[in-house]
Parts: sequence; structure tokens; C-alpha cells
Amino acid sequence: MLGWWIIISTLSPEEYDRTDRESRRATTLANWETNAFGGLDWIDKLIEEGKATQLSENGYPNRYTAMARDVLPILENGGIEPPRKGPMVIGGDEGEEYVQPPGWMGKVEKNPSLIAACSPDQRLTIEAWDQS
Repeated sequence: MLGWWIIISTLSPEEYDRTDRESRRATTLANWETNAFGGLDWIDKLIEEGKATQLSENGYPNRYTAMARDVLPILENGGIEPPRKGPMVIGGDEGEEYVQPPGWMGKVEKNPSLIAACSPDQRLTIEAWDQS
């Protein structure tokens, strides 16, 4: 496994499954790629605290729900960053190799206006796609 692609949406899991790609993009608060080792620590912590629920765990995707009041402060304060420890991740696709250092994380793409308009009581859907 090379890492995770994380998507945070204002849609419910049921709505997310019924909508097309453009509708999903319009409701995406943030998305990013992250390391396989520690990239989901922030959501695991929310689960341990009883603030998030895991709905599926097969990696295609792992799906969670949590309230905006619990997720948005973590997103805004850098709490999604994986720890800078662990192994290097080395992988490859045809004609291209990947080397990711411990704590690797891609650019976080945020929708500031959608985040600002999001009610703390909004239930969010969080997906983590295995990037194997």
C-alpha cells in the first residue's frame, strides 16, 4: 500500500453513493493524499473518543461519519498530518516508481467557502481510499 486518498464531504453516505462526480466535488470540504503509516491516525483517534463511526473498512473505500464540530478544527489546525516516523514507502506503477518519506502528505485541497458555511451540527462523510 502506498497511502490513502482522503475525501471529506457534506453528503451523507447514502447521498454520496447516489450522486455523480460533479455533485461530489461540489460538496467536498477537503481532500488530500497521505502516507500509509499514520495517515489515518486522526480519524482513528476520533473513533477511540466516540466522535466518529467507521462504516466500512475494505480500503475501497474505508468510510466514516463524524460531526463537523469534531472534524473541522482538526483539519484547520494541522491535526491530519501523519507522524514523521515509520518506514519509507516504496512502490511503483508501470514506468514510474514512488518513494515516500515517513510522514509524507500531499497538498491538502480545501474549499474555504464550503468549510465556512458548514454547520457544526453537519454530519460529514469521510472516505479513505487505498492508493495501492
